[in-house]
Amino acid sequence: MTKKYQTHHVKEHKKQQHCPTCNRYIKHNERYPDYVCNKCMDVIADKAGSPVMFYNITNDGHGCQGKYIEDGKLYRSSRCFIKGVKCFAGEAYFGGIVIRPQK
Repeated sequence: MTKKYQTHHVKEHKKQQHCPTCNRYIKHNERYPDYVCNKCMDVIADKAGSPVMFYNITNDGHGCQGKYIEDGKLYRSSRCFIKGVKCFAGEAYFGGIVIRPQK
């Protein structure tokens, strides 16, 4: 006699996450549940509205430094603004840069 095995696979629902500045759907991240999307990272500015970008200091993805896009001068703060939302930049756990809203 042959036994029939039933499998009860429950399809796991993907967790959803949205960008806190534009509400666009982004890939879920347990460590950073409030990171901003790549499109919003393109419009980072200082308090006066001058465009700023952040990058890693070393080639292996460590450190976080900002600079003004227009003239390349150093931006000496981790605070930034995206569409009026006050945010901060930091080094991501496995390298790279993560931008999150300031709480």
